Amino acid sequence: MTLPGLALLIIAVAFAEVGYRKMTGRAALPWMRESAGPSAAGIGFEQFDALFDAGKRHEFEERQTVLMHRENPGDGTAGAAEIDLSTGRARLPRA
Repeated sequence: MTLPGLALLIIAVAFAEVGYRKMTGRAALPWMRESAGPSAAGIGFEQFDALFDAGKRHEFEERQTVLMHRENPGDGTAGAAEIDLSTGRARLPRA
């Protein structure tokens, strides 16, 4: 497939997605129904842009790295430690 053909295919998918969303009120792809993130066409255009812009490709790789290494507060902790700065003591809860 040529690059103009790919661009036209992405545009056709964008129009189909918008039309489906207007007719049914929900996203066509099951994994995109829950989130309020970018549409499938938006993701396609970003990937198309990454073909020509190395900085954009690097941004996608960094985004994937951040998603894989995300830490939520409180994960893996046994409980809150009590720290008294006036006496210089810290009390750690038992696991």
